[in-house]
Amino acid sequence: MTTPTIKDRRDLARYLQEEMASARVPWVGEEEDIPGRNQLKTYLVEAHTPGDGRDRELNLLKKVGQPLGAFVRPTEDPSLLRLSYTSNDADFWCDTSLNRFWRIHTTAKVDVADNLLGKLINSSPWLDNVWIPPRYLRDLPSHLGGRMQTFSLRHDRRQLRPASHFENHEDNGDLDFVTLRLWASEASLYLSKLQKTQIFPHSLSMRSVRLEAGKAENQKPLCVAEYFHHGKVTVSGQSFDEHNRLLLLILQHYKELVEGIERDYAFGLEPEGSRCPHLTGDPITIDLEWTVDDIEYAVAKMFSCGEPFRLWGIPEKLPGDCYRARAVDLHVGSTLTFDIMRDKIVIQLPRGTCGNTIVRFLGNLQANVNADAVGPFST
Repeated sequence: MTTPTIKDRRDLARYLQEEMASARVPWVGEEEDIPGRNQLKTYLVEAHTPGDGRDRELNLLKKVGQPLGAFVRPTEDPSLLRLSYTSNDADFWCDTSLNRFWRIHTTAKVDVADNLLGKLINSSPWLDNVWIPPRYLRDLPSHLGGRMQTFSLRHDRRQLRPASHFENHEDNGDLDFVTLRLWASEASLYLSKLQKTQIFPHSLSMRSVRLEAGKAENQKPLCVAEYFHHGKVTVSGQSFDEHNRLLLLILQHYKELVEGIERDYAFGLEPEGSRCPHLTGDPITIDLEWTVDDIEYAVAKMFSCGEPFRLWGIPEKLPGDCYRARAVDLHVGSTLTFDIMRDKIVIQLPRGTCGNTIVRFLGNLQANVNADAVGPFST
């Protein structure tokens, strides 16, 4: 299918609204995409564009996209860039109007879109997902308005357990992984009831929430969108403007969270006139109860460069069953110090380090170690 000429964000909104309207919300058990009627996908991305000048976003996308076989073209709107993969017949529209926080839209098939966006982000330290906190996802109806249709929960400790654990799995009553997806007329009510049970202790980390928002004259929702913890949104409906409005609300809340972490917790020297500068900032304490037996193995895996933590370091064993890791964050490349204990993790965040790193770490800690882990800034 030929994409119409798109000169600016108004043209893009018109085109994507037509695509949204033609996409049908699937029933339970159906594939996410209907042939010829793919849902719109929007990926929320945090970008630290090196250099300065009006073309820095364009230059960054060219630098990371061209080695992957992508062609990057500007439009008449300086904040809208087109990223095209001819080998996959896939177009991505990158809206950089919010500077640090990008919205990347596409109607490519979901497996193609996920694969290409993943490669784009992993190829550069300047890009990362927007990591929507699980607790924020849980409360999304109150943050955005609308009615929850669906939610999904996933918890997976397998990558943090050694092979020897699985050889004796029958002797351990703990759950290594849980995946649950629920459609219900009162999804929010059932989610609340489920969280109060002890069926899955420490294992209810939110993965996604689907909401219907706004009402058209025909009483159909203007927008039906599923929001995932790693910043992906799949959407159909009658109004791209409504979809975009909700995205802006999420990014505004996320911006306040990330910048609040950087402002209130990052360590640095603050000038004080002619006097000696003083140290500002506070350590970030995350309270948790470990749910894996071999903490040493789990800590080593957390700092091994792999997904989803994206941290590299060599943990040092300290007295009292504690560990310290001076770890490089693969996003931006800053170094943080982690002190890991039985009941908490204490993080020292240097000034200039991206607060997104902390949100990503806590969210994945909840999904892979203990869903009850909380920090002082938890949303």
